[in-house]
Amino acid sequence: MIFTNRALALSALVLLAVSLLVAPAATESLSERRAARDKAEVVEVEVACGKLDKENCAVVVPEINSKTIAQNVRLKPLASKGSVESVDGLCDGDVQMAVVQADVLALRSAKPDCAGKVVVLGPPLFPYEGFMVVRDDQREGRFREMIERLKPGSVLRVGAGGSGSGGELTLRNILASVPEWKQVVDITPDASETALNKLRDNQIDAFFVMDGPLSPLLQEVRETVDPKTKRRIFKFVDFRPSDKLLAASFNGRALYAVATLEAGWFSAIKSITTPAVLAVRDDFYRGYPAVASKIRQGAEDALPAIASRAGANPGWAADFERR
Repeated sequence: MIFTNRALALSALVLLAVSLLVAPAATESLSERRAARDKAEVVEVEVACGKLDKENCAVVVPEINSKTIAQNVRLKPLASKGSVESVDGLCDGDVQMAVVQADVLALRSAKPDCAGKVVVLGPPLFPYEGFMVVRDDQREGRFREMIERLKPGSVLRVGAGGSGSGGELTLRNILASVPEWKQVVDITPDASETALNKLRDNQIDAFFVMDGPLSPLLQEVRETVDPKTKRRIFKFVDFRPSDKLLAASFNGRALYAVATLEAGWFSAIKSITTPAVLAVRDDFYRGYPAVASKIRQGAEDALPAIASRAGANPGWAADFERR
């Protein structure tokens, strides 16, 4: 067959058109195309979580992301002053999700301006534990004894983190359950940055904080010693909850339980504990059920890693099983 120049030119144009149809551009691959599509479809949800270096932001959020990012859902940590401010943000619609203390959520969500607006997404994540710190030379080993041995007319000055902190709300909740304590305890707005110095200088009598078992603050309490005597400057006192508080429930689970902070041969220091939970606005939960479902499943799948990194004792969650 003899091809004319015109026929060859037409054939070349046809081949070029076919090659353009069946072959991808030289600058793109199928993997790149799929990755670009996936990146464009990632849903990002802000989560209020307290200080960025604490467990809620630094442990819970990344561990959940490790499970959800493959499903194109990513949580973005948003710093706050603490659980109180985080829950206030949820109630007011400033944020869609938050990692908070369960007792803070229970109290705030029961108020008329927040009722029905916020729900718990998934199971408890790790335990918040209550640490009542005093000077090592304090004779009493229990907070109750410190109150019982107060001189007439005296008050117990307790720093509790200030407005917006979960520790302050928990302490107020404890005092409300024991009215005679409330009358003699003066709560001061001292955060951890200043409370230990004030405690050392006798400007306050105790410092209360709700924190995870591996908090750097707790290590500071245990390891700070007097340079001359080499003795500990601070210690923990027993601060276990009353039976009334242990009977309280929220979302079908116990709200409080008892945690062992330190144990010796013949005694143990115990205190109050409440779980960290993932809370979400109800309108977001109903409006984006697929996203909420992925986050809930991611949280459940990440539970072992979250509990381990937060320093939770094995079996801690049994105290907060559904009743």
